[in-house]
Amino acid sequence: MDLTDFPGYRPDSVVQYADYHAEVDFLDELERIWGQRWGAQGIGRLRQVAMSPPTEVEVLSLYDEAPAFFAYGGDLPDLGLMREQHAHLMETYRSLGIEVREFVYPETPRSAYGVMKRAVSAAAGFVVNGGAIIAREAAPYWRGRSRYVSQYLSSIGCPILATVHGKGVCEGGAFTRMADDLIVAMLSTDANQEGIDQVRPVLERAGYTVWVARSPGPLHDFHPEVPGWMHSDMWIAPLDTRLALIYPPWCDYETIRYLRSIGYTLIEVPRDEQESHWPVNMITIEPRKVIMNEGSPKTRALLEKAGVETIEIPYDEVQRYGGGIRCTTMQLVRDPGPKVFG
Repeated sequence: MDLTDFPGYRPDSVVQYADYHAEVDFLDELERIWGQRWGAQGIGRLRQVAMSPPTEVEVLSLYDEAPAFFAYGGDLPDLGLMREQHAHLMETYRSLGIEVREFVYPETPRSAYGVMKRAVSAAAGFVVNGGAIIAREAAPYWRGRSRYVSQYLSSIGCPILATVHGKGVCEGGAFTRMADDLIVAMLSTDANQEGIDQVRPVLERAGYTVWVARSPGPLHDFHPEVPGWMHSDMWIAPLDTRLALIYPPWCDYETIRYLRSIGYTLIEVPRDEQESHWPVNMITIEPRKVIMNEGSPKTRALLEKAGVETIEIPYDEVQRYGGGIRCTTMQLVRDPGPKVFG
């Protein structure tokens, strides 16, 4: 090895710390140290994902005893069909040249208080430029998923940039990556101000401008809209630079005003299709190419009119557990993509 390969080297001198620290970024050494350039920053070509096969915890009869508490609409999925649709999504990714890793729980997943619902939500691992942000979950029957996600990410060599702690609450679904330099966060049942405050500096250091939306939310009663009030990935999806699919009833108007002020064209999802099939909870494979749940012909027509290639797959059975395509996909690696401000 040539000593001049070391940054900060000067003959007969200690490390030139000031120059080395000022000139070499964490990302410059990421692949040398961690083996891969981790980051699913925006909507550049998706290269690698992880998914967690559905387990029996998604279909427990316990949920029928307190459906409102479990944010459950009273219709348990068929586990066999759920697994079949989940496997089909994995194969769809592979057919598009996307590497799919399996995140398998080492045991029956447990929350801090016993049962863990929605263990299949692999998007709890939220990877941006340089590594992952680990959530602190909102509901008691989700809390603890972060431990499994942390262990999994460590096992594949993905660095952890931050873990939400203290009284902070902040889940990965509360963020939608719009571009390499823009992310939409959402204050909601699943992300409080302290959680956003903890995560925001990490996001800004990764290169994002952070826009914070505000959500409605439940008090005592369960409403079918509840999943859409939890996470921004339920009501907005990036399609290309300054082009997005949106469902306005689950979004605050100031967010619409902001997106239009920075040049976004917004395509509105028809209400009947959003309420039945959640087409907004799609995955952007690359600019103007998406995968979404089948059964939304009006949405598909709107997308195709805008020049967006749409790949539809059956995912309605998986959706019954309380999440959709984006919820069950941990995005690990993307190519650099378009920017809004750059």
